[in-house]
Amino acid sequence: MSEDVKVAEQRRRMGLPPLPQGFDPRRAIDPAAMERMMRAQAVARAQAQAATTVVIGTIVTLVSSAFGFVAALAWNDAINVTLNNFLQTQFGVDPTKQSSTISLLRAVIFTVIAIIAIFILQRVAGRWAKKAAITAAAGEGSY
Repeated sequence: MSEDVKVAEQRRRMGLPPLPQGFDPRRAIDPAAMERMMRAQAVARAQAQAATTVVIGTIVTLVSSAFGFVAALAWNDAINVTLNNFLQTQFGVDPTKQSSTISLLRAVIFTVIAIIAIFILQRVAGRWAKKAAITAAAGEGSY
């Protein structure tokens, strides 16, 4: 069975009229319309690629945030143990007895540590950003 016979049989089963002899569907559209369609397809592909990039970026951000949260919980535990040991050795305070004074003291110490850490990290990040801007302006590439 030739290809034309197969196509004709499929069209008949779907209830479509037979194609005229020598009909080429690619030539049924004028060249200007074909060009517009090709441009529209290219734009659609570019938009799909951009959307894919945004989705991947969002997923990376979410996963990074999740790992950051887990790391923060680990640091919280480590700092709590260290601070409890410090309070017990320096002040003779039993950290298992959670009084409001101990909780307040722990919160103040955590706050001071957090402020110092954030200040240092912002300065380091600022230096890196400045270095990246200078490198990009010099034409050596960027990160």
